[in-house]
Amino acid sequence: MSIIKIKKNTEYTLVIWKIEEDINSLLNQLEPTKQEIKEINRFKTNNRKKQNIISRLIINQLANKKVKLNYSENGVPLCSIFKHISISHSKNYCTVIGSENKIGIDIQYYKKNILEISPKFINKKEKTTSNKNKETLHFIWCAKEAIYKTLNGTSCSFKENIYIEKIKNKHITSGYYQNAKNTIKYDVYCEKFETYFMAIAIIKR
Repeated sequence: MSIIKIKKNTEYTLVIWKIEEDINSLLNQLEPTKQEIKEINRFKTNNRKKQNIISRLIINQLANKKVKLNYSENGVPLCSIFKHISISHSKNYCTVIGSENKIGIDIQYYKKNILEISPKFINKKEKTTSNKNKETLHFIWCAKEAIYKTLNGTSCSFKENIYIEKIKNKHITSGYYQNAKNTIKYDVYCEKFETYFMAIAIIKR
C-alpha cells in the first residue's frame, strides 16, 4: 500500500494515498464484487479507475473489513463507517476524509495558469487578501471546492456564494457559503506537499 498519511483527531479521520501501483495490483488488493467491478468500469481512463479503487481500499482499511461505497443522486459519497465522507483526487494522489459533521476535502495539482483563471472564482474581498499570490490562490480554490462538496449538489457560484477569509499562519482560516436565505460557516484547514494543495472544510458547530 502507498498510504503516506493517516490523521485522526476529534473532528475527522484523514487518509492520503500516493498512487504508485498498477491497476491489476490494486484490483488484487480490493478483491472486488461484481457490482464494484461494474461501478469501477464506468470510468473511462485507467487513472480514474485507480482513484476509485483506492477510495474503496482506504475505506476498507479504516473499517478493517469490506465496506460498500455508495453515491447519492448528487454524487455525494456514502459509507457506513462515517456519517459524512468526502473524497478527492488529483493526478497521483487520492484523499478520503470522514467525520460526524458535514465535511469536504479537495486536492489539486499546481496550475501554472492559476492567475489567469482566478477571476472565475476570486471575489472582490478575496482579491485584496490574496495579492495575486499563487499559493494563496490555490488554497482559496481548494477551500471553495471543499465547501461546495458539503452542499449536496446545491447550485452556487464559487465567486458570489463562497467566501474564504484571509489565510493565517499554519494555513488555518474560516469560510462561508451564503445565499439569499442563509449562511453556513466553516473552519478551513489548508496544506501543501510536493506540488499539491489541499483544503479541508468542516461546518462550524
